[in-house]
Amino acid sequence: MKGDVDSIQLPGSAAAEQAVMPSIDRARRRTMTTRIDPFGILGIFLFVAVWQILTIFVPSSLLPIPLAVARRVAKDFFSAQELSYFGLPDASLLSSMLYTVENVVVAVIFGAIIGAFSGLVTARFRLARSIFDPVVLTAGTVPILVAAPFFLIWFGVGRASAAMLVLLYVAITVYLFAQKAADNLDPVYEESARTLGATSRRIVWDMLIPGTVPQILGGVRIALAGAWGLEAIAELLGSQYGIGKAVELFAGATDVEGIFAALLVLGIVAVVFDATTAFCFGKMTTWSVVARPGCS
Repeated sequence: MKGDVDSIQLPGSAAAEQAVMPSIDRARRRTMTTRIDPFGILGIFLFVAVWQILTIFVPSSLLPIPLAVARRVAKDFFSAQELSYFGLPDASLLSSMLYTVENVVVAVIFGAIIGAFSGLVTARFRLARSIFDPVVLTAGTVPILVAAPFFLIWFGVGRASAAMLVLLYVAITVYLFAQKAADNLDPVYEESARTLGATSRRIVWDMLIPGTVPQILGGVRIALAGAWGLEAIAELLGSQYGIGKAVELFAGATDVEGIFAALLVLGIVAVVFDATTAFCFGKMTTWSVVARPGCS
């Protein structure tokens, strides 16, 4: 019976596949042509231009010029004497940023796995949804920074407190996206699969997961964008390392130029990670245009 189900093909399926192939090709070409967004580059130039103009009216002690910040990044990237004065080991913007990157990557990976799994499970089982939804929704309504002091008390001022804070934020975000993605699936697909004799396992692997992956990955990307700032703030509140700690030390020394340099490095890394993530997720979900044969 299982072999018969696997061999079933709907009438006209070959013709339908040929019909959607041009849409797939157009989607791939559109992805290639829009990989470099000219408006994004224009926005960067406008931001730098406005920044430069503002420095005319604001003293450099409050707002350094962009070129001075860029020079400071180059100067402190591999070795920052200003940070070594405060006893920070491996004092450099590079080592501080690597610490932050490690925390964010680990927290996002585990948070996404927990959020996606729990979101899909609660979407399929009403009892699980009744139990977990109130807890998740309550945790989601509490500002995440309000929980930061509690994480510092529970996990100390080391890596664990910041990572757990980011993990909680990512898990809640992806949980909501995964649950919504499962709810958005048209029940007719599952009914048709069961009519053809598909088991619950086949429905999960062949319908539920492929149908929800694009929206879940979108939630992961949104969570990743917010994770950088949250990690930096968590490090600033209580940590011995990281780019947030560097910002705290620069602020304590009223080194505005150093603060801007650290934030610039954080912003560049966040943009690079977002672009890389978008590219990889786009490659992973190219097949999803098959579900939208009318796209052009």
